[in-house]
Amino acid sequence: MFLTVQEVANRLSISRAAAYQLVESGKLAHHRIGVGRGVIRVSEEDLSLYLESCRRAPAEKAPQLPVVPPVRLKHVRL
Repeated sequence: MFLTVQEVANRLSISRAAAYQLVESGKLAHHRIGVGRGVIRVSEEDLSLYLESCRRAPAEKAPQLPVVPPVRLKHVRL
């Protein structure tokens, strides 16, 4: 099944302009169907592949650094 740019935008919860930017930048594979410039359509599979490419693994928890007490500077007045 093919989706319109508006349907893609709705599924990704982004604006239609942002969806067009994804298409024009080549990040989201698409098909142009029809005469002349045609209409842009995105397959369900291409949308799934795009979403997989955006997936990030959870970041590892950074080791905790020891707490260092603040140094008091006697010659500085605040």
